[in-house]
Formats: sequence, C-alpha cells, structure tokens
Amino acid sequence: MKVALKLAYLGDKYYGFQHQPNLITVESELRKALHRIGVINGDFCYAGRTDRGVSALGQVIDFWIDDDKAHLAIPRCINGRLPRDIWAWAYAIVPVGFSARWNALWREYRYILWNNGLDLDRMREAAEFLKGEHDFRNFSSCKNDTIRNILKLEISTNNGLIVFDIRADGFLWSMVRKIVCALELVGSVDRDPNWIHDLLDPTLNKGSPTALAEGLILMDVGYDALEWIMDDYSRKRAINNLDAIVKRRMSSANVAESLRMAMKK
Repeated sequence: MKVALKLAYLGDKYYGFQHQPNLITVESELRKALHRIGVINGDFCYAGRTDRGVSALGQVIDFWIDDDKAHLAIPRCINGRLPRDIWAWAYAIVPVGFSARWNALWREYRYILWNNGLDLDRMREAAEFLKGEHDFRNFSSCKNDTIRNILKLEISTNNGLIVFDIRADGFLWSMVRKIVCALELVGSVDRDPNWIHDLLDPTLNKGSPTALAEGLILMDVGYDALEWIMDDYSRKRAINNLDAIVKRRMSSANVAESLRMAMKK
C-alpha cells in the first residue's frame, strides 16, 4: 500500500530538504527515522524541494509500505525517531499511482518580512501585476519553462511583520523570495510599482534580487480528493515544543533590537 505524510519543520539548522552528501538535510533525517522503525520500502517522493533555511508546515511525502506495517506509518510513531524541529502531523492512504510531486495542483508559500516602515499600499498595487499567468523568468535563475500561474497573492500585517501568502500552480527556484524582495523595494520607494510590470517582460532580462531564505515557509500543497487523517497528539506535542522555541527566540530577538536601538542613540 501507499501512504502519504504531511510534514512540518524548522529549516534553519538544515541544508535544505533534499539529500546532499555529508550534509544534514530534512530528507536525510526523515529517511533515517523511517528506516529505524522499518516502515519504508524503497524510496519516497516529496512535494517540494525547499532550500537551506526554508521551513515548512505542509510538506508532503509518499512511500510504499507493507500492509502489516501500516500501523507504524503514523505521525506519533515516526516523530519519536525524528529531531524535535521536524515532525509529521497528518497521514493519508493514497492511490497506487499517487505522486506527492506530480499530483500537486498547487503549492502555497508564506514569507514573513520585518516591517521597516514599508508602504503597503504601493506593495499591494504592485502585487496586482503578478497575479495570473505570466513569464516569471526575471523572478528566477531558471531560463526555460518559466511560465507560471499565481492563483493568490495576499499581503497582510501581524505584530509589526508583513506576511506574504502566495499560491501558484508551480514555483521556479527562488521565485517567491525574488517576488518578496521586488515588492519590498517598491514598498521602500526605491522602485515604482510599474517596475514589477516591467520585470514580467522576459525580453528585458533585468532580474530581481532575492530575499533571505529564513523568512520562507512552505505552507500547504493541494491535491484532488485526498483525505488527511490528523494526529491530534502529534499536533499538541508540536505546539508545546514550538511555544518553548518561540519564547527563546523572541527573547534573543528583543535583545538584538535593544542593542540596535541603543547603538542609534
């Protein structure tokens, strides 16, 4: 039988998702955990290859498993073998021909940016140019097959942060981070909103700078008629662990901010 898992992870300690020789990646940690409990039978497929420093809430993998071991392919069993910053929180029994990558209808990313006095109205005006189907060659280092369809691009604020939620039928390498950085330049009044429209002309070959990877999260991947079974125990365990991480990191961020403000006096 074939099983799919929905995974979350904090990416700052990992060299991306995909396996790399002699480097710690999310895939390498996940593969070790699945082998230790004896549930993996061969390789597994994943929905998206996130870069170094990128986190996820809705990464999806699928793999074959023997029927008599299906009871082990649930989040609470797998999480006991994983580091605390990687965890599964839902699973599904999927059709034989299912592929986490090729059956994905859309992917959605979130980018979190510090609001350093940016003009949100200008950014939202510029973001309208990006919605729909366009050639995003200038928003990636890719040079072939660069047409994508952005289904949603929303910009909101939360506790002094700017949140970008972007859904598309597919993404190019660094596409979200380049979109965010371009919109940031518009919000800082370094660029006019119409500059975004110009970047959608692939013949100009201008290109956009790239935002930091640490602000990016793979939020969700959409599939047709897939029924996820949530693991409440695993979700509660993750929330408790994240509470402690947030407390520690907020303290560190506030210390850095205090030092920054003191240096400006």
